[in-house]
Amino acid sequence: MFSTIGIIKGNTVHANDSSLEKYNGKKVLITVLDDEKQYETISDEQLLSISDSLIQKNMEAYRELAK
Repeated sequence: MFSTIGIIKGNTVHANDSSLEKYNGKKVLITVLDDEKQYETISDEQLLSISDSLIQKNMEAYRELAK
């Protein structure tokens, strides 16, 4: 799992992070943060837990769609 920040311009995400090159062609999950709202920094463990939960929900949704 890899995490970085960037901005969206049009339908392209721009990130100034050269380590992204090794992920070229991979699928990504994009979370858009609303600049007007304050947000808290969370630990890696919390982030992984949230990510795992979202992945599980998406897998369940795709299973339902496949029926």
